Amino acid sequence: MFHNFLWQYLFFSSLVLAGLLSSTAWADAHCLTNKQQLAKVAEWARVAKVIDGDTVHLQNGRKIRLLGIDTPELGRQGKPSQPYARQAYKVLKTLLTYNKKIGLAYDQDKKDRYKRLLAYVNLDDGQSVEQLLLAKGLAHSIVVPPNDSRINCYRSIENSAKNTKLGIWNLPENQWLDAYKLPLKSKGFRYIRGTISGYSKSRKSIYLKLTPKLSIRIAKKDKLYFSNIPVINESA
Repeated sequence: MFHNFLWQYLFFSSLVLAGLLSSTAWADAHCLTNKQQLAKVAEWARVAKVIDGDTVHLQNGRKIRLLGIDTPELGRQGKPSQPYARQAYKVLKTLLTYNKKIGLAYDQDKKDRYKRLLAYVNLDDGQSVEQLLLAKGLAHSIVVPPNDSRINCYRSIENSAKNTKLGIWNLPENQWLDAYKLPLKSKGFRYIRGTISGYSKSRKSIYLKLTPKLSIRIAKKDKLYFSNIPVINESA
């Protein structure tokens, strides 16, 4: 049995896509109040420098990657910046000035593959920096399991920005695209709509076929996030 569905947040390399989560994972869109945000803060730190829209260096030498969001990339080594990258950088730099006191809260995994600290960042009044960027349409919400505790809230804020086409949501690449119309050399995030026409599996992964040249890879260890897609459990 094959299933029609809407795919969101496809981050892909070549023709294999990863990073999908089922809609059941964010059914409740409740956000913490500022007071509740403050209660979650594990430690306070001081800002040294803002690197881009989602990366901050602290005065104690640690590097912080804002958790649960992804902003457009600033151009490096002669490469152009992605649309809205400089806007995201400027907003974060305005929020997190030098020596600014910020609260750090953590999820299950505390570091990424670059050894940066993964943290939810709050201002001293409890406001969430990630939520402020999402509300301005300057960031995507993302989930890298098992760090998914705030995706309900983030997805709700993102949807509000998307519905009014704020910032990045006005870009062509952030609109729905039929799987058969996806250019072969596409990079980054795309919103793909398609039908599963087949599947295969390896020792660690499940591959869902959308077109003859486009498949989605889902790690078997993450299949719990796709409980509303029966073919995944059937294939595993």
